[in-house]
Amino acid sequence: MQTVSSSTPIAAPQEIAWEVMTDHALYARWTPASQVDLEVEGSPEPNGVGAIRVFRTGPVNTREEITAFEPPHRMAYRMLNLPLPVRNCRSELTLVADEGNESCRLHWDTWFETLVPFTGGILRPIMSSVVARMATGIAGEAERRARSA
Repeated sequence: MQTVSSSTPIAAPQEIAWEVMTDHALYARWTPASQVDLEVEGSPEPNGVGAIRVFRTGPVNTREEITAFEPPHRMAYRMLNLPLPVRNCRSELTLVADEGNESCRLHWDTWFETLVPFTGGILRPIMSSVVARMATGIAGEAERRARSA
């Protein structure tokens, strides 16, 4: 099992960061995907448990299913398909409010198994880069919203 972890400070209240982190429609702003759609709505909210989100990047579609949705603290998902030689890929995103709740921190942990032996050393940096880019995007959007509130 391979692991990728990151911790990103966000200069915005936890509730704003949660809204940004869980809104699939915003993801196309900071991911390689040109469009992110909801294939199946979740519960209790459209992006909640059971939601299936489709990331469209050129001819490649990547799908993920939300497996945990605990506002405004925790969301988890599992990848249904990925354009990399990995399986059993799952992630957990946790928001922790700083004192005073004027800012928070996004902890993002991803676990996956490689399909090709000895490729973890190559795939871990790729996955780490994707997670870092998305976490930075979430932080940036949340901070913009906080400034304009």
